[in-house]
Formats: sequence, structure tokens, C-alpha cells
Amino acid sequence: MQARTAQPKSICKTWRTLCAMIAATGLLVSIQTSASTQEARRPSTRVAIVISDLSNPFFSHISREVEAAVAEYDSGAVVSVMSSGYDLARQMAQIEAVALDGYDLLILNAVDSEKIAPAVEKAKAAGIMVVALDVRARGAQITVTSDNENAGVVACDYLAGQLKGKGDVVILNGPRVSAVMERVEGCKSALARHPGIRLVSEAGDSGGSMLGGLSYMSSLLATLPHIDAVFSMNDPTALGANEAARQAGRDEFFIVSVDASPAVIQTMKQPDSRLVASVYQDPRAMAYHAVKLAFERLSGEVVSSEPVLMPVKLVTRETMDGFVPWTER
Repeated sequence: MQARTAQPKSICKTWRTLCAMIAATGLLVSIQTSASTQEARRPSTRVAIVISDLSNPFFSHISREVEAAVAEYDSGAVVSVMSSGYDLARQMAQIEAVALDGYDLLILNAVDSEKIAPAVEKAKAAGIMVVALDVRARGAQITVTSDNENAGVVACDYLAGQLKGKGDVVILNGPRVSAVMERVEGCKSALARHPGIRLVSEAGDSGGSMLGGLSYMSSLLATLPHIDAVFSMNDPTALGANEAARQAGRDEFFIVSVDASPAVIQTMKQPDSRLVASVYQDPRAMAYHAVKLAFERLSGEVVSSEPVLMPVKLVTRETMDGFVPWTER
């Protein structure tokens, strides 16, 4: 009878090691597959961007900047953009639809800072975080705007300086949102320091658009035989007012505005333009800061509800050389 050959202990030990390695590898693959599956199943953030009027170049640009910022924080985020056309009823209906559709985050550029409150509360009741962008919205958990009161002060300090503290001034007012009201109040506070300046028109709503500025300024020019300067609460209105002056053949006054939009910077370069200055606000910085705070809060961090005011800067014909507009930043 032939004797069985003994297996060396080293071979057995090697097989046990290999089996352990195979088992460990299988477990690792299983863990990685499970983690990948969970990652794939993790829901993307649903973001609604509701803008007062996307026909305004500033709002259109800031909306794109919000989308870009959201993509940086969540590349799979689902983003919906809506324009309200400065229509409060439409905006409230849009927000109510957002509340019903299970969104996580609402970035809101309100049509009316106060009257939008019931719609904001419905969104919050549905578990949606509400971020007010560019203008305040009552009830929003986060607010990021330009320093609009200072924008009005800076613009009208410059205006008063150009007038040497004396003259008849028109303020082109606009929709009842915080940004507009604060700019107008800032302007009026600056002008109040100059007893020689007289406000000949400050009420009414010029619409916040180029067409509105054209129509409103045309009606003012028909009733006011002389104007020394105009403060416009935004650039589209200022462009409309500039066109109204051209059509009426009126060149005795100049216009100062807020936004420093690419269109206004180009218009300021034209020698026959009434536009001489505009206050720059940074749509990219505003959008990115709002989105940053929103995602910090969504991740559980404590974020202050105090409004964040972004700095502004005056751009004039004398200082615009080298100025880089929004579209090139």
C-alpha cells in the first residue's frame, strides 16, 4: 500500500491566506457597490428660481449666476427658473406651485416685498427654504441684497456735486420692492443736505423697464419745461428716460442710475447721451453668496437671518475706463 504524501504546512497556510484575501476583497466590493448604490439613490436638490422679470438684463444675468452657483454645490441639482413679469398674482401662483411640487429651495426675487409674505409662508410650511435675493421678502429665512440705500446715497451725492448743490431734480421711482424704496430713500437723504436742490417729481411708478422709463419720462418732459438732473432707480428705466430726452430734443439735464449694466456703460460712452453715471452692483457675488448660505443651512449649519448687504460702487464717465461689466466677469 502506497503511503499518502504529506502536504507541506506552508502550502496549507498559503491557501488559507488566499481565501481570506478573496473573502475580504468580496466584502470590499460589496461595500463599495452598496455605497455607490446609495449615492446614486440620494435625491438631488430641487431648486426653484422665481424672478420678478427676466426681461430685465440684470435679473436675467443674476438668474444664470444662481444656476451656476447651485451646480457647484450640487452638480445633479434640478433647477427651474420662472419669471413673474412684475405681476404679483402670477408670482404668488408660481410660489404656490413650487410649494406643491416638493422643491427643497426657493430663490426669490420678489415683485412686492410685503405682499409676497403669504406665498412665502406657504412655501415654508411645505418644508422649502426661502432665500430672498436682490430685494427683501417678508418671511424669507435668508436675505442677500446690494446695499441699496447706500447706492441711492452714492448716486445722488454725485448728482448733487455735479449740480453744485443747486437745481431741479426728478426721481424716477419704480415697483414697490425694498431695493427700489431703499435707493429712493438714500437718494432723498443725500439731496436733503442741499437746500438749493428742489425735487420736482418723485412719486409714481416708472415700471422698472426701458419702455416704462420712455413712457413715464416722456410724460414728465411734456409738463416740466426745465430739469437739471434725473435719478433713475435702475438702468432699464434710465435707458428709457435717455431715449425720451432724445426724442423730445431735451439736452439740459443728465441722468444718474443704478446697476452699471453693460448697456448703460456703452450708452455712457456716447457723447450725446444724457447718462453720465450708474452705481455698480455685483450680480455674481450676490448670487453666489445667497446660494452658499442656502446650502450651508440645508446641510444643517446655523445661518443668520440678518440681511446680508453687498457693497456697491459708482461708475462715471470719468472712471469707466477699464471697468469690466457683468458679462465679462
